[in-house]
Amino acid sequence: MGLRADPAHGGLGQDLLTACLATEAFAKACPSTALIYKMHIESIELVSRVPTPEQAERVVPRLASGEWLSTVAGSEAGHQGGAWAGAPKAAVAKVDGGYQVSNVRKSFVTAAGLADSYLFMASVDSEESEKPQQLFFQIQQDDLDWTIDAPWDGFGMRGNNSSPMTFNGFLPDARLINPEGKPADFFPVALATYAATYLGIAAGCFDLLKDYITDSTLADGRRMGEVETIQTRMANCQIELERSRALIYSVCAAFDENRHGSARPFFEAKVASDEVAAFVTGEAMTLGGGSAFAKQLPFERYFRDARAGMVMGIAHDIAVLNVGAMMFPKPKDDENAAK
Repeated sequence: MGLRADPAHGGLGQDLLTACLATEAFAKACPSTALIYKMHIESIELVSRVPTPEQAERVVPRLASGEWLSTVAGSEAGHQGGAWAGAPKAAVAKVDGGYQVSNVRKSFVTAAGLADSYLFMASVDSEESEKPQQLFFQIQQDDLDWTIDAPWDGFGMRGNNSSPMTFNGFLPDARLINPEGKPADFFPVALATYAATYLGIAAGCFDLLKDYITDSTLADGRRMGEVETIQTRMANCQIELERSRALIYSVCAAFDENRHGSARPFFEAKVASDEVAAFVTGEAMTLGGGSAFAKQLPFERYFRDARAGMVMGIAHDIAVLNVGAMMFPKPKDDENAAK
């Protein structure tokens, strides 16, 4: 649970590639568990890197040891789960000693109501800027009054309890992460572990499919693996898996070696993993035939879970759009004119 946290605070201090390998391994066995784990890793990244003295002493060790499970309260209700419309984070008001939170609704909170700690994202009007300032808080379960507004009954990822929540109350200044604005970025970790989750879904389903084909004999006496059409489909799955895995691992390695220069490779890795998960799980349902459709084979759960990568988290289309926008940035003169 403290895989990337500083050893001085009880963590293991491991790199991003290791975190993605762990997340991928979880996702092979249970995608919902992997998503809960990746949210914990993501949600404690900032407070682990740039804690205040109080957070370093009291909060980070509990998060790193696994005493506290953490998650992310970030998705805005107005985004409809896909971030189709640009909007600032839900607003909180600065008051003496902290921040007032009034009817802040988050649309999808993994491990809703079960987590001990939340990376809580919000915005507040800033005197220094025309745009609201985005803030990050590490809040504890009993800091705010909260409600779970609907049960989680998803098409896939059925075990992760990603329910909508509404928050009210007062957050003391001590809950604010990185008040001094030290250099810190959790976004590569968020995107890379998303990519690892969906890579793991593809890999876990593929392993089961390969075993099924290896062990199955057709009515005419042939082994399934001898059928050329099946060989071709499986070869394509293998190639796409390795292509996506190589991209994700190389992006993580570049980050760990301080060779990464922008968020674009992480969006590319997320896009690749979404697509390979949808492709491989779809092929598994096809090669499993009627038995797979009848839920007699262990593929349909992976098929359902893979769809989450296309619509949730950083939605697939939004990630693709970010890649394109980063390839063709606006000239600085245009940006200044727009302001």
